Amino acid sequence: MSDKDEKTHEEIQKEAYAQALRREREGYVLRKLDDRVKAIDAELKRIGASRASEERAESAPQETAIESKPRRTASSRGTKATD
Repeated sequence: MSDKDEKTHEEIQKEAYAQALRREREGYVLRKLDDRVKAIDAELKRIGASRASEERAESAPQETAIESKPRRTASSRGTKATD
C-alpha cells in the first residue's frame, strides 16, 4: 500500500469518526446536554473536522410539531344495538 493510499484511508476514517461525532452531538443538542455538546465540539476541533454541516442544520428553520385537535367522527348516538 502506498503512502497516498494510506493517507486516503486515514482521511476516510477521520471523516467517518467526525460524522459519528456530529450524530452524537445532534442527540446531545436535542436533549439539551450543553456540557456534552461542548465536549463534542472540542473533539471535532481537535481532529480538525469542520462543523459546517451542523452550522447549516442549526441555521435551518426547525420543524415544530403542533398538537392536533381530536377529529370528530360519526357517533353512534341514537342508535341502539338490538339482539
